[in-house]
Amino acid sequence: MLHTTVALVAADELDAWMTAAKEADDQTAFSRVVEQCHHLIRAVALRELADSELADEIAQEVLVRAWTKRQQYRPGTSPRAWLLAITRSQVMEHYRRQDRDRRHMRDLVRQELLRHRKDEDDATHQARLAALQVCLTELPDDQRTLLDLVHGQGLSTEDAAAALDIKAPACRQRLSRIQRALRRCAEDRMRSLS
Repeated sequence: MLHTTVALVAADELDAWMTAAKEADDQTAFSRVVEQCHHLIRAVALRELADSELADEIAQEVLVRAWTKRQQYRPGTSPRAWLLAITRSQVMEHYRRQDRDRRHMRDLVRQELLRHRKDEDDATHQARLAALQVCLTELPDDQRTLLDLVHGQGLSTEDAAAALDIKAPACRQRLSRIQRALRRCAEDRMRSLS
């Protein structure tokens, strides 16, 4: 096993490199900051997520975000602290996405039922629930598979996307389209009962 050792540099030198990256779009200077801070970013992400692959992903997202937001860096501050703040933000965003994904289906059904509850008697409410259940069974297999991965098995959209070999943004768009289709289907079924 090959170990590489990175000599730690003074905070002033890191600040100088980050300032050069900001002011001169110096990619070499930014790569030196990355070289010095990547292990710390990954360690923090790993501690928060307890998943080495996900920690690697988050660390990469942090570095990409840091480069794109380098103009927000304030010279004279600590690049390590700045990068760790971005790391914490990315970890929190991961948890928000994961939580939002789990709530998708549960909230869809609940909101659809609650939206009409005050105007409906119990029989109509039960008919609406039955319509939603029928609409769920009429979904194509690939859509039911996606719903099962995210809402049945509790996977994040990133994990479901990986399982389905699609990109995470595409996965989130598909979930959104499925929700709209279910809502329309239930409304159509309720109109046909009237």
